[in-house]
Amino acid sequence: MQYIFLSHDVDWRRQGPPIDHILERRDRFSKEIFDKTKPEDLYRNIREYMEIEERFDIRSTFFFRTNYENGSIDEYEDDIKQLQRSNWEIGLHTDPSSVDDLEKNQHEKEKLEMITGKPIIGNRVHFLNYNSELPGKLEKLGFLYDSSLRHSKDRIDEKEMGHSIIDGIFEFPVTLMDAYLFTHMKIKEDGLIPEFKKALDIGRNISDHNVISVIWHDNVLKMKGGRMYAKILEFLSSQDDIKILSGIELTRILK
Repeated sequence: MQYIFLSHDVDWRRQGPPIDHILERRDRFSKEIFDKTKPEDLYRNIREYMEIEERFDIRSTFFFRTNYENGSIDEYEDDIKQLQRSNWEIGLHTDPSSVDDLEKNQHEKEKLEMITGKPIIGNRVHFLNYNSELPGKLEKLGFLYDSSLRHSKDRIDEKEMGHSIIDGIFEFPVTLMDAYLFTHMKIKEDGLIPEFKKALDIGRNISDHNVISVIWHDNVLKMKGGRMYAKILEFLSSQDDIKILSGIELTRILK
């Protein structure tokens, strides 16, 4: 069995980035989508992800920041509670400035837990700002797993998959991420499924219980490339030896 750890990083405040940012990147969207969608809705896709994943009976993990530029995590309270009611997992998308500050990291965790009403056990640092001391700090704060490790931006190999236990924390390296696929690896839409197939084949040669971690950012679903998400899930769901899981589900299996 190949395990797919499926997740979404929610990088932007709920109303999205400033309008100038969106206009500078309008070529990332089809003209039809850009013209008919309100600017604040172009980057906001949580409900759409839920609808797509529901069709495949999948539950993923959403990593939320607690420090948004010109915004607040409180704006996401309704979304977070809706996700929880429907059994999606909420994780912490730690600010890079908290990686070396245990007290600040604890404050972020507690701030998100005030909304969820339950312990947060999964972490991913914004910008994948990982260092070797991170797992030990996360263990002290009550986390069970982290997924902030990535060795390269322009290749997929056995270093970028599987899992390890470091200082009591499950570490799931990031295998496939939209930004790296499109920006650094220059993968086009028609090359996405073959790239996922390639990753699966590498994993099958490593272990019968390999882990492949996938990040599909909240903001990319309406963009060119990002809009392939449903087709990617369709492909993954068609594989007999694949199980798609949230981080908490995966951790329970591996424990």
